[in-house]
Amino acid sequence: MAQPIAPSEHLLFGRVPKRAAQVRPTVPIAFPLKEGQLLQITDVQGKQVADMVAFNMHDVREYLSPSHTRAINNSLVIVQGMTLYSNRRNPMLVLLEDTVGRHDVLFPACDRRGYLEDYGIPDHPNCKDNFVNVLAEYGIGEDDLPDPVHWFMHVGIVAKGRFEIREPLSERNDYVLLRALTDLIVAVSACPQDQNACNAFNPTDILVRVYD
Repeated sequence: MAQPIAPSEHLLFGRVPKRAAQVRPTVPIAFPLKEGQLLQITDVQGKQVADMVAFNMHDVREYLSPSHTRAINNSLVIVQGMTLYSNRRNPMLVLLEDTVGRHDVLFPACDRRGYLEDYGIPDHPNCKDNFVNVLAEYGIGEDDLPDPVHWFMHVGIVAKGRFEIREPLSERNDYVLLRALTDLIVAVSACPQDQNACNAFNPTDILVRVYD
């Protein structure tokens, strides 16, 4: 069972969300997030991964980069209080609260070809297509997509450095809370992976809220 990380303070007390959306595995969301706004991503039923990508609102060639975030923080994992960085090494978001403490910044988004090659399933719903569909209006195409941050995804590293995808540690209503450090375009996909333990073989909804 996940051991929750106690928030340093409850930053949402008395706040009313400016935006709220229930994100289903086949219905992603993209939205602007202004500097200083808070983004809460909640696992509604538990054991569900939320893929997230983010871009500089004023220049979408700058994007949230898991590899730069790993390098600058000298860590394979994201922990409460950590800053997330862009491909230009600029701070984009800071993780203020985290009730789970286990997320992934190693894997790419799941995609159509992966489901076909790994499981023999053509045209399976996937996070990459989800992102392409909702980011088109911002001029962001398939080849512009960076690797996402996978909130709540539980990846183990076993013998000889092999990856092991495990069920998320998140339980009902666990969440992460981030503050935007610059103006962003953010997209969130409730991962539709149902062929391995990524979402405990049962994809469910993610709740996204934005607060001023």
